[in-house]
Amino acid sequence: MASSILVLVTKPPYGLEEAFAGLRLALAMGVNGMKTSVLFVEEGVYNAVGTQKAEVLKMPSNIDATKDLYEFDVPVYVVSEDLAARGIQEGMLFEGLKIIPAAKARELIAEHDVVTTF
Repeated sequence: MASSILVLVTKPPYGLEEAFAGLRLALAMGVNGMKTSVLFVEEGVYNAVGTQKAEVLKMPSNIDATKDLYEFDVPVYVVSEDLAARGIQEGMLFEGLKIIPAAKARELIAEHDVVTTF
C-alpha cells in the first residue's frame, strides 16, 4: 500500500480544470493523513503567481486551494528553472511556496510511492 503521493501540476491555473483537481486531490490525501506533496512544473508554475484574479473568470481560486494545503502540512514546491523559463520572478509568487531546482524535483519524485500528474 502506498504511504506517500506527489501531485505534479503541469497545467496553468485557469481554462482547464486539471490544476484545481490536482490541488483538491492533494488536499484529500493530506486531510486523510497520507504524506503528500505538490510540485508545480512546466506551465503549472503559473499557479504560483500571486496576482491571479479567479473572480474575474468566476472560477475557484487556485491560490486559495493551494493555501488550504498548508493547514495540513502539505508542502508545495515550484521548479526554479520553469519559473525562469517563463520570466516569473520570485517576488511574483504568493507566500508559502518552496522554490527548488529541477535536480531536487527529481529527488522528490523518487521519494514518493505514487506520482500523479494533472
